[in-house]
Amino acid sequence: MSAPLLIFVGLRCVGKSTLGYALAKGLGWGFVDLDTQLADRHGADSVGDLLEERGLEGFRDLEQELLAELVQPRDTPMVLATGGGVVERGVNRKRLQDLACVWLDAPMDLLAQRLESDASNRPSLTGKAPSDEFEELRRRRAPWYEQVAGPALELGESGTEAALDLVRAHVRARFGHFGEQ
Repeated sequence: MSAPLLIFVGLRCVGKSTLGYALAKGLGWGFVDLDTQLADRHGADSVGDLLEERGLEGFRDLEQELLAELVQPRDTPMVLATGGGVVERGVNRKRLQDLACVWLDAPMDLLAQRLESDASNRPSLTGKAPSDEFEELRRRRAPWYEQVAGPALELGESGTEAALDLVRAHVRARFGHFGEQ
């Protein structure tokens, strides 16, 4: 039997990596950030650099390949934080829909504020202002996020610990006992 795998999906800047890492650390599980692993694997300084270097379709090809590896059965439990656009491809949605996925969501103004204050290289995907881009991406991706993860877990401006409490309660409600002591 494979060890548990919990996967976070949602728009960028929603907190998938921050909460995924904190949850994994608290559970004593492994943690993988899909975008960081992609950049590291391909010698890029950031996922933005990799996206710029490979183009969107080339990037999505690499993302699809790595996701296929990461969702394989494993011996150790893991939390996986995906990139926001992992649901853009049907093959990825098919891989994710039968796994333990949680859709994290937050108010658009909060996501835009986080993006604007983020020092990492996160290029615009639409060429629009952050708030307009988030609205467009949410409209397009929301049905896909729901397909793979069910209803969104709405996170507000609360700190990491409060958000983790929400995540833990959501995971228990959806998946039962999930590695907690």
